[in-house]
Amino acid sequence: MQSQDGSKLNRNTKVFAALIVGVAVVLAISSAWHDSIIVDEVPHIGAGYSYLVKQDMRLNPEHPPLAKDVAAIPLLFLNLKQDVFSTKAWLTDVNGQWEFGRSLIFGTGNNADLIKHVAKLPMILFFILSAVLVFKWGRKLYGNTGAIIALVLFAFSPTVMAHSRFVTTDIPALFGVLLSSYFYLKWLESPTKKNLLIAGLTFGIALLCKFSTFLLVPLFGVLALAYGFSHNEKGLRLKAAVKTFLLSIVIMIVGFVVIVWPVYYFHTHNYPIERQQNDTKQLLSSYGNRLFADPVVWASGKPVIRAAAEYGLGLLLVNQRVLGGNTTYFLGDVSRFGWRKYFPIVYFIKEPLAWWGLVLVALLYLSWQVRRRSDGSPEAKPSFLKRHFHEFAMLVWLAIYWGISVKGTLNIGVRHLLPTYPFVILLVSGQLSRIIERVSIESRRALAWLMFVLAGLIGWYVYESVHVYPYYLTYFNQVVGGPSGGYKYVVDSNVDWGQDLIRFSDWVKANNIPKVEFDYFGWADPYYYLKDRYIWTSATKYKDGQDFKLHNQSDGWLAVSVTFLEGSQGPDDMPNKINYLWLQSYTPVTVIGNSIFVYRIK
Repeated sequence: MQSQDGSKLNRNTKVFAALIVGVAVVLAISSAWHDSIIVDEVPHIGAGYSYLVKQDMRLNPEHPPLAKDVAAIPLLFLNLKQDVFSTKAWLTDVNGQWEFGRSLIFGTGNNADLIKHVAKLPMILFFILSAVLVFKWGRKLYGNTGAIIALVLFAFSPTVMAHSRFVTTDIPALFGVLLSSYFYLKWLESPTKKNLLIAGLTFGIALLCKFSTFLLVPLFGVLALAYGFSHNEKGLRLKAAVKTFLLSIVIMIVGFVVIVWPVYYFHTHNYPIERQQNDTKQLLSSYGNRLFADPVVWASGKPVIRAAAEYGLGLLLVNQRVLGGNTTYFLGDVSRFGWRKYFPIVYFIKEPLAWWGLVLVALLYLSWQVRRRSDGSPEAKPSFLKRHFHEFAMLVWLAIYWGISVKGTLNIGVRHLLPTYPFVILLVSGQLSRIIERVSIESRRALAWLMFVLAGLIGWYVYESVHVYPYYLTYFNQVVGGPSGGYKYVVDSNVDWGQDLIRFSDWVKANNIPKVEFDYFGWADPYYYLKDRYIWTSATKYKDGQDFKLHNQSDGWLAVSVTFLEGSQGPDDMPNKINYLWLQSYTPVTVIGNSIFVYRIK
């Protein structure tokens, strides 16, 4: 094992790291090849294409444009039909993102599968760059061993793998936070003008990835004060902390003025100013705190600053969405008010048990280290921060992000925790590398046993990722019955995001089924793949199995997305209650990709 003093990276480590990333990329791309376009990809692909073609951001303002732009770049070379820009979704609707995206992809004669493939492909860049940063940061802190462990855990995480292929903002958000944090800490350690500029530019890039990256603002504020107090002599701490804090504000201003504002200026250049202000006014008409909403509405009608107002609109829309919640199923209940235990439980069941084994090993070692230090002279806090400031920064980020997430009501997927993944992985990998280093000095026999245990856990972890291929989105660990049993606990983007429509269509055709009633949780177009083989149905169409037997129009065939199926749970007096509880008396003929249940009821 190489030391942690920055020794030269050897060729074998480079090759092994590249191999890890290469294998993960192949698995990611190939596993998504037969996926349908998922729910959120419909507006994202459509909006991104409209941004580049029209320089007009009337669609999907609740997400920054970077990921959508990247996905849409290849579409510019496909000579797509432009009829969609003559529809009401573009011309008159306020944020007609859903109908616009669906019309562009499925409704105007374009090749939907080609659009899907070329739009998904560039999203892998965010995954690759994130993997490189995880390896680079891991090596800086923990040497080659820690870097390789971190890279394996990141690259083969089923959750990271699942979302690396989607045209969404979740992996880009992970990348933005990782990138900006890395270079901000580099500036703290070496506060040159060059590092300040780079920290500002990367902060701006992060803001363009997802609005949740705005939480970097309080993170950098806390880190600036902590660094100023911990890395200076006693009499200079306050002055240094204030100076670092003020320079951090400069970094944020640089990021917004040099990166965010110009990008939004490009995206609103051809957005008619009257239309932008009217759209902004309508979108914020129900926003509660007018102290924030009214200035954004006012600025949206002013030249130059209306670009900044469009960013402000997005921030407020996301805040409004989080406060409003989203009706979803969790542990036998249906609610839109969220649960404090949602993210801790979903995070636990969505990660491999091998991961939790590695976490346990790391925590046991850390506990032993703390007890060992408490027996001797305790380490002063400034000294601890000097030696472990990067780890302190990661812990602060985890505290901020987890605190906001647990208190929020938007409980629709573990994906919202993705910006925390690389930091937890780095922290655990660091402890594991320290265990290896310490045991290698003290006992060769103990080292052999340790390596056997760690190799077993990491091997199991990789096996779990490969074994669930190609259904990465539906991964759950064995505690809840694995990928085929997780839906009983949680649904939505944890298992069912409309990704299995093509597989379902292939199954229907292979089994020569002339007609099936279909309740699909997705925005891909079933007719594009099934033609007249399906009939739209809904949870309110039939009272029970007997009603279905008497009145169905499909010779007893019924297919239901699992999100709608589990939405039947909840109190009996729930308004507009979904009525699929009667299907619990029937066994599905098959389950497509763990997300679409197919029944034959006669």
